[in-house]
Amino acid sequence: MEMAADGRPPLTVLTVITPARYSGAERMAVYLADGLQQRGHRVVFACKRNPLLLAALAERDLEGRVLPIAGKANLLAPFVLATEAYRVGADVIHTHLSTAGLWGSVAGQIAGIPTLAHVHALNAQTCFMLADLVATCSRGVADFLVEQGMPASKIRVVYNGVHPEQFEGLPGRAAMREALDLWPDAPVIGAVAHLSPKKGQRHLVEATAILRERRPDLVCLLVGEGPDSEALAARARELGIEDAVRLLGYRDDAPAVMQAMDVVVLPSVAKEGLGVALIEAAFLGRPVVGSDAPGIREVIVDGETGLLAPVADSEGLARAIGAILADPAMAERMGESGRSRAREMFTIERMAQTAEAIYRELLPED
Repeated sequence: MEMAADGRPPLTVLTVITPARYSGAERMAVYLADGLQQRGHRVVFACKRNPLLLAALAERDLEGRVLPIAGKANLLAPFVLATEAYRVGADVIHTHLSTAGLWGSVAGQIAGIPTLAHVHALNAQTCFMLADLVATCSRGVADFLVEQGMPASKIRVVYNGVHPEQFEGLPGRAAMREALDLWPDAPVIGAVAHLSPKKGQRHLVEATAILRERRPDLVCLLVGEGPDSEALAARARELGIEDAVRLLGYRDDAPAVMQAMDVVVLPSVAKEGLGVALIEAAFLGRPVVGSDAPGIREVIVDGETGLLAPVADSEGLARAIGAILADPAMAERMGESGRSRAREMFTIERMAQTAEAIYRELLPED
């Protein structure tokens, strides 16, 4: 038998995730599976129909099973998952997000298979209590669960990671600005995130209006889709900056779009686990600004790799972004510092090694 990268028999992991979007948590689940596969393990996804997720799996030769498992009122879901776990010979069930955490943990009890529930935001512990162990994407999320009464001994931190190689060979700043019809020397800021109130893009739009008073050529790019799209466009019109705020929708080349930005921003107002876009920006050597909130402050070293701004404070956000735009030398130092730190802490290899060690912890000794 061929051994896994840790010198032990390879595992089969049933990964369970149910959203219809392909955003931060979904991408991390795919990245982790890719890393585990490269370490010699088999990962099979159980999901509802999600074309973007399924395409990402196919691109990496990962298996995906479309199953009727969505919804917290879906009492058949745990039995469907238990059957699938038996069918694929799963050693471990690894769930992502709340619905999967609920039904995947019950399925594990039915099938007698250990479960690891992955928490990607500041969620209530309710849907994760039945898992054997809980993985959190940051220390901030772990602390939030402990505050609710979850035993710290049950929690393991698994920082999000990306492939450093995916940021090599991207179009340069000038090329991306030309592709996006941006002036070569215009200050460009932006965010890559699901468009929803909790991500705080409204405050970035308002910060853009403040910054435009001094830099009328400034442009703000919002990459992503979601329920807040129309409200953000309306707010930009109210502020008279509809020409400055560009909603680009979902982009599968989001890292390339970040190449055009001078500052990458994540203005979340609540429930941010660990900002994936901030990690990607760091690998690109881009300075970042984020809300001073749990999770985000684990990615940004304030004053070293970027700046933290008060939560839900448009003026404070504008001050932080403006400070970086006004000091190119500082921006370059922050970008390089962020890249060095990301290469040490936030790689898929490190994420996969950490998850692998937790799986071994869940299983009886060979």
